Amino acid sequence: MNEPSPTATDVQVRVVATTEVAEAFFQTRLEVPDTTIRPGQFIQLRPRSEQSIYPFLRIPLSVAAVDVQQQTIDVLYEQVGPKTTALRHLAAGDEVGFLGPLGNHFPTPEPGAVPVLVGGGIGVPPLIYFGTSLRVHGYEPILLVGARSANKHLPDRLLAPAAADVRRASDDGTLGHAGFVTGLLHSALDEPLPSPVVYTCGPHGMMAAVARLCAERDVPCFASLEEYMACGFGVCVGCVVERANKESLPSPYGHYARVCIDGPIFDARQIVW
Repeated sequence: MNEPSPTATDVQVRVVATTEVAEAFFQTRLEVPDTTIRPGQFIQLRPRSEQSIYPFLRIPLSVAAVDVQQQTIDVLYEQVGPKTTALRHLAAGDEVGFLGPLGNHFPTPEPGAVPVLVGGGIGVPPLIYFGTSLRVHGYEPILLVGARSANKHLPDRLLAPAAADVRRASDDGTLGHAGFVTGLLHSALDEPLPSPVVYTCGPHGMMAAVARLCAERDVPCFASLEEYMACGFGVCVGCVVERANKESLPSPYGHYARVCIDGPIFDARQIVW
């Protein structure tokens, strides 16, 4: 699972279907020419015709599922602005610009380790694909999912492929643990898990709290960062994050890293939260 990342392509792909899976959360299935996408990588979609310039920028989205037989991939997203609204309203058979796969991918844990996947809100999709892939290779992840309320949680059918052990939290207490998903992580790390490794994606504050907790427990933690991206391949330098090691010079940008090229997956200890 640690093979080199596949080469990105820039093509038009066909929409198979779009379904609302939770309140204002949508799943769009795309028919793609190549499903060689590693868990944690992302794609950039341009939901407009070639005759239009609106919306101007592409949407960076994580891949939530891959069907090699059907040559399809699924993306999950919340309808929050003009780009996601345009994508959500594409009909089956419509085409959308597709650039990807981009970025690096989640590192595989050592044999015998227990992957603990911690997702918040729309940060859950890449963990679904990663968990599904891990199970194929004999791992049994624990999936911890946080959302604002019960109606914002993804349905069981989408989470089930990623883990047999799914634990939910909601900020308002309407489903599962009442409070933040980090409360579930505290409890999980208190269990006698053999060699736990944490993987997280979600709001910045949530991931920062996960990173602090893992550092306190001396548990390895890898974060999939969600920064605003315009190009997706390192040209615009709009998605930089600061590395904790000020003496390192990993790129022409000093101790700053570009999420799209150097990430989006980082060892949580490398980042200034």
